[in-house]
Amino acid sequence: MSSPYQRALLIANPIAGAGRGKDRALALEAALNESGLPAELRLTGGAGDARRFAAERAAGFDVIVSIGGDGTLREILDGLQASDDKAIPVATLPMGTANVLAIDFGLPKSIPGVVEMLRTGTTRNLDLARIQAGDLAPTTSFLAVGAGLDGEVVQRLDSVRSGPISKLTYVPHVVRAVAGYKPPVLRVVIDGKPLDGTFGQVLIANIINYGGFLKLDPGARTDDGLWEVYLWRRGNRRELSRSAIRGAARHLPGGPCTMVRAKKVEITSDAPTPYHVDGDAGGQTPLVFEVTGKRQAIVVPRPRS
Repeated sequence: MSSPYQRALLIANPIAGAGRGKDRALALEAALNESGLPAELRLTGGAGDARRFAAERAAGFDVIVSIGGDGTLREILDGLQASDDKAIPVATLPMGTANVLAIDFGLPKSIPGVVEMLRTGTTRNLDLARIQAGDLAPTTSFLAVGAGLDGEVVQRLDSVRSGPISKLTYVPHVVRAVAGYKPPVLRVVIDGKPLDGTFGQVLIANIINYGGFLKLDPGARTDDGLWEVYLWRRGNRRELSRSAIRGAARHLPGGPCTMVRAKKVEITSDAPTPYHVDGDAGGQTPLVFEVTGKRQAIVVPRPRS
């Protein structure tokens, strides 16, 4: 195998993909070793393991492969910020519920596709951000941060979650959250300037595909040092339903949704409001979001000429 990489560290969530993560990881490890790219596999046993493996084991490898969902990848990116080698590129074998980055970047989902990507692919830069809220430790974000209804849905799911999940797992939590939903009152500061009035929903995103079905601003770039901030004044069921239809059929912003670009976003609220980070439960407002200025190299297929 002629590859720009010499040694690969595989970090896998064994329960990803409805419990197929371990088998797929072992198969990828074997395929890479057989192709001539030495690979070493580490299986996670719980939250924080992928972060620790990336922070402690990155030295000696020149590429990391994430096997799992966006949550596993986020832990790896977070861990690399604490390692001595933050420039190491990251590839992924997507096996999560939404696999948002894989959709946006056109990443292969098959083992042969990942092997070929590591042999002939290139890299694409991804802006990283840091989230700070209260006494919680700062954490990395690379996809999206949402405060409002989406944050409440994710928090509800996280409180009862055990084992693998699918998109259908979200349905009862969405129904319960929407049924009795009262939008929060959010105040937003963009790059040091307070926005007039209040908002009922805020989504800060670095992607085009959100949640596997909504299309965001098609002009968004992942490496321009700015994230898109989508804002809903009321954020009630009517506004969010209109935006869901528009986002599924066309794209946002538009209708009740406006958008600005920013490096730093501060969100406060009258009452603590749940937020999510890249689809995982975060905490509650107030929070400070800031693009770090660091760009992570993601291995992607080489464009066809």
